[in-house]
Amino acid sequence: MKQESDTPPQGARDEAQLIRRILDGETALFRRLADRYAGQVLRMVARLIPSQEEAEEAAQDTLLEAYRSLGRYDERQGSFQTWLMSIAYHVSLKHLRRQQRELPIIEPDALWMENIPDEETDILLDDTSESRVALLERAVGMLKPEDRMLLNLYYFDNHPIREISAIMEREESYLRSRLQWIRKKLAVIIKTLEDNEER
Repeated sequence: MKQESDTPPQGARDEAQLIRRILDGETALFRRLADRYAGQVLRMVARLIPSQEEAEEAAQDTLLEAYRSLGRYDERQGSFQTWLMSIAYHVSLKHLRRQQRELPIIEPDALWMENIPDEETDILLDDTSESRVALLERAVGMLKPEDRMLLNLYYFDNHPIREISAIMEREESYLRSRLQWIRKKLAVIIKTLEDNEER
């Protein structure tokens, strides 16, 4: 006998049925899926693409790519939402590469990062004073796009590592260690920015 937890929720069953109907030829029904996730897709791409116009273009490209690739979606591999967010992530990276913008990325000294104590990292990142929050926002903007997205998905959207692994197509163990590395990197960038302002 099936456990209750093994049964997909009604919403997931309805979505799976809708996808089957689209694949069976009722292509106009894709608009329902697009409408359901359009806002979430736009929020996702806007975290990597600062221009509203370009973010909207990337969101449209995401939905178009999802429509074209729908036959490859496998519900046994994860939810449609996670699959769609993975497409949004990769489309955003393509848009960024196409723009070939020089991002103001700081690469701190690796030795300094290895030696910064966890306690100091926590103090720097947990400080909610207005000046420190402003520095943190600047520091996040100086991270590589992949690192910014990982931070957003984990800390701001509260996605579990398992889902982020599917979205970013990275091993869970890599993402966990990367999150620790990013925290240290942010702390070092904040210290660098503070030191520069004091000069």
